[in-house]
Amino acid sequence: MKPFKALGRGSVASLIQVGLHLAWIALWLAAGGLALIFLAWIGVHLAIANGLLSPDFVTAGDRKLEYFWTFGSARIVFDNPNDFAWPYAIPAILAAAVVIAGLLVVVARLKKLFGNFASGQPFSADNAGHLRVIWIALLVMEVSRYAIAALMKLLVLAIGQPEDVNVIVAPPFSFSAWAAILILIVLAEVFREGARLREDQELTI
Repeated sequence: MKPFKALGRGSVASLIQVGLHLAWIALWLAAGGLALIFLAWIGVHLAIANGLLSPDFVTAGDRKLEYFWTFGSARIVFDNPNDFAWPYAIPAILAAAVVIAGLLVVVARLKKLFGNFASGQPFSADNAGHLRVIWIALLVMEVSRYAIAALMKLLVLAIGQPEDVNVIVAPPFSFSAWAAILILIVLAEVFREGARLREDQELTI
């Protein structure tokens, strides 16, 4: 049985590249869905504020509905959707937007990176640049978690919590996220050095 190649055409890298294309499409669909949710949320609350819709439209009459948003290390549980006011909605939507945007950047660079792997060019000159952009994107996403968690704490202190809203903000530190960032920083330098050595070898020949 012929062993499965890691690099080149028909390799593991090629299969991963296909998966990244699918992830790219899924992320854009998620971005579109988030935009529609945000616009719908604005439209419904503007309609209620102007008397065009009854508050029952979101409270579903006398029934109590429970749902939650989880982002970063903050969890918001609502017993009544009518209390999903902007101080809690905006950070939740912002957190989702940061995650989707960051993942779009990461997947875009991974597509190019594995495209080079599938072409049999593991030490292409631009691979180090792709890895550098990926760890910067992950760093921005991680720092954003801290900022959004801090924002939630400030909002809770400033406006308090309605009786039917429970906001829990946990310590946002993630060892695995910082470990991944540090590993990618090292890998970026490894690929940069590998590309430099390859260029030197080609010049020598």
